[in-house]
Amino acid sequence: MADDLDQYIDSYSKQRWKVFVLLLMVGTPGIFNAIQISSYVFLVDKPSYWCDIPDLKSAGWSDQMIINVSTPYKKYSSKKIEECSYYNQNYSIFAKNGYNWSMNNLQSADSKPCQYYSYSTRESVVTEWNLVCDNVSMKSNVHASMAFGKFVGGLIFGSISDVYGRKFAFNLAAFIYMLSGPSAALIDSYVLFLIVRFLIGVAGSGIYESSYTILTELTSGETRTLLCLLMNMSYPIGYVLLSIIAYYIRPWRMLLLVLSLPILGLLIQCWFLPESPKWLMSQGRKRQAWVEMAKLVPNAVHATINNEVGQDKVEISKTKNCNEKYMEILSAYTSLFSTPDLSIKTVISLFCGLSCGLSYYVIALNGDNITADRYIYVALNGVVEGVSYALTVPLFLYVGRKKAVSSFFFASGLLQLTLLAIPLEKANILLCMTLIGKFFVSALFSAIVLYISELYPTTIRNTGIGILLTFSQIGSIIAPYIVELLGAKAWYIPSTVCGALGIFVSSLVLMLPETKKTVLPNTIEDMKNSNSAKLSNCFKF
Repeated sequence: MADDLDQYIDSYSKQRWKVFVLLLMVGTPGIFNAIQISSYVFLVDKPSYWCDIPDLKSAGWSDQMIINVSTPYKKYSSKKIEECSYYNQNYSIFAKNGYNWSMNNLQSADSKPCQYYSYSTRESVVTEWNLVCDNVSMKSNVHASMAFGKFVGGLIFGSISDVYGRKFAFNLAAFIYMLSGPSAALIDSYVLFLIVRFLIGVAGSGIYESSYTILTELTSGETRTLLCLLMNMSYPIGYVLLSIIAYYIRPWRMLLLVLSLPILGLLIQCWFLPESPKWLMSQGRKRQAWVEMAKLVPNAVHATINNEVGQDKVEISKTKNCNEKYMEILSAYTSLFSTPDLSIKTVISLFCGLSCGLSYYVIALNGDNITADRYIYVALNGVVEGVSYALTVPLFLYVGRKKAVSSFFFASGLLQLTLLAIPLEKANILLCMTLIGKFFVSALFSAIVLYISELYPTTIRNTGIGILLTFSQIGSIIAPYIVELLGAKAWYIPSTVCGALGIFVSSLVLMLPETKKTVLPNTIEDMKNSNSAKLSNCFKF
C-alpha cells in the first residue's frame, strides 16, 4: 500500500507548477529565519562611546569638552580613549567654573569605571541597555537567546511533527512566530527581549523542520533533491534583503518592526500547506492518507478510502490519551539509538550539526574582527550562499551525497585554517578567503539536512532532522561568545576552532553510506534492507 502511495508521489513530483507552488510555500519561512538570525549584526551595532558626566552635561558642555577633561587615553595609543573609565575628580567644581578654567586646572587623578555612558548614536540595543564594558557579554546574549530557542525548537518540534503531524507542527510554529516576531520591537525590558528572541528561535526551528520534511515526503527522486536544495535559497534572499533594509532603517525598534510584520503572511501557508500522506500512512491513518493524496493527485483513489477498518484506526488514533502521546515522543528519541546502525548515524549527524552551526554563525558574525563593513559583509554572505546552493544541485545529482558532504567539510575547514597565514592588515584577502569558506559551509548546511534526512525512516525522520538542527544550534549558541570574547584576544581564534572541527567531521562522514537514488525507508524494519554505517564505507566512493 505504501508502494502505491509512492507511485502517486512520483506522479505529483512530475507536475512542475504544483511542486513549484509547494516550494514557494515551504521556502518562504526561510526568508524570515535568515532575516531574524542575521538581524543580530545590526541590532548590536556598537557606536563610539565614553563615560558620561551628568554635572558637565547639565551645564551645557559638549561631548568633546567632557572627553577632554574626564577621559584618559589608552596606554598604547595617544589617540584612542579609554571608553570604560574616567578620572575620579570633583566635576561639580568644573561645571561651576567653566571649560577653560577646568582645562587650566587639571590635576592627575585615578581612574574609575563609568557609571553612565554617552554614545555617538542611539540606534541599537547596545545603547538601549548599555551593553558595553563589563556588560559586553550581555550583547552576545541577544544572539545566544535566539540560538538557544532554535536548540529547544529543534529538540521538541521534531517529535511534535512525528507524533502530531507535519502540518500541526508547522501551524504551531507559525503561530509562535507571528506572535513573538513583532513583539520584539515593542519591548522595553532586556530580559523580556531575550525571552521573545528565544521564542522566535523556537518558532524558526520548528517551522523549518516541518516544512522541510513535508517537501521531502511529497516529492521523490531528482525532484526531491532539486527542491530540497532550492528551498534553502530563501536564506541568501533573506540576507540580501536584510542588508538593504537595515542600510536605510537604522533605529533598531523600527528595523525589527519592518522585518517582523511580513511574518503575518504565514497565515497563507497555515491554510493551504498539505499534510504529508507518508506520515499519515506511517501512523496507520490510511484513509486520511489517501484523501490527502487525492487532493494533490485527483486520480489517486484507493480502496482504503472507503475502508471502515482504516477509519477505525483514525478514530483510535484520535482517542489516544496524553500519556501515550508523551511515550510516543520519548520513543521517537530513543529510536534514534535503537540499533547500532542508527546509533552511529545519529552520533555522526550530531557532530555534523555542531560543526555546521559553529562555522556558519562564526563566519556570519565575524565581520567586525576582520574589519569588514557590516552591510556589505552580510550582503556578500547572502550572495555567496546563494551561489553555493545553486552549485550544490549538480553535485548532489551527479556526484552523490557522501562525497559532496565530506569534501565540503574538509574544504571549509582547510580554508578557515589558512586564515592563520594571512596578516590582519590584508583585510581584502581575509574577506575573500572568509567568503570562500562561507561558500563551502553554506553548501554544507544545504546538503547535510537532505543527506541526513535520507538516512532515517519516515517514522523518525523529522526527529532525526530535529536532533541535527538542535546540535547545530549548540554551535550557534557558542558562536557569538567565540567571536566577541575569544576574537577580542586574537582575531584568528574563531576561524581556527571551526577549521579544526570541520576537518575532523569530514573523516566521520566517510563512514556513512551513500543514499543517492535510494528509496526512503518507511520504518526501522525497512532499514535492514538499506546500507549501514561502518568503517569499511571510508573506502567506498
